[in-house]
Amino acid sequence: MAEEQPPSVRPFLEVQQEVRRLFQELVHQPWGGQGLSSSTSWQPRCDMVETDEAILIDVELPGVKREDVRLEVKDDILHIAGERHALAQRQGRNYHYLEQHYGGFERQLRLPRQVDREAIRAEFDSGILSITLPKKQENPDETPATAPARKDAS
Repeated sequence: MAEEQPPSVRPFLEVQQEVRRLFQELVHQPWGGQGLSSSTSWQPRCDMVETDEAILIDVELPGVKREDVRLEVKDDILHIAGERHALAQRQGRNYHYLEQHYGGFERQLRLPRQVDREAIRAEFDSGILSITLPKKQENPDETPATAPARKDAS
C-alpha cells in the first residue's frame, strides 16, 4: 500500500511560485528593472500613472512598518526594498492556505529621463507607499536650437 503524504505537502508549490515570479517580472515591470534577488521572497504590487506634472506610484505594503522600507535611486533605477515580518502567532501552525508573503521584498523600476531625480517624494500611510516622481520643468525662456534652412537643389 502506498504511503500517503501529509495534506500540508504541496509538490507543485515551488513551480507555482516560480510561475508567479516570472509573470510579475514579465508583465508588472513595464519600464524594466531587475528580477528578484536571492534575498528577496516576494514583490509588492504597484500601480503607476503618469500626469502632465509627474509620475505617481502606489505600492501595496500591508503589514509593513515605515521603518522597514528603503528607497534608493541608483543611475536610472528606483529601488524599493524592505521586509514584512511574520507575526509570532502565525508560526508553528498547520495552515490550509498561506497566501500572504513574508520576508524580504524588492521592486526595481526604471526611471524615465524626464524625471527630476532631486525632487522625488514619498509618503507612507495605511500600508500604501505613495511615490511622486516630478517631471523636469522645461524652461520656456530657452529657444530650441534650429538648423539653418537649406536651399532646394532645383
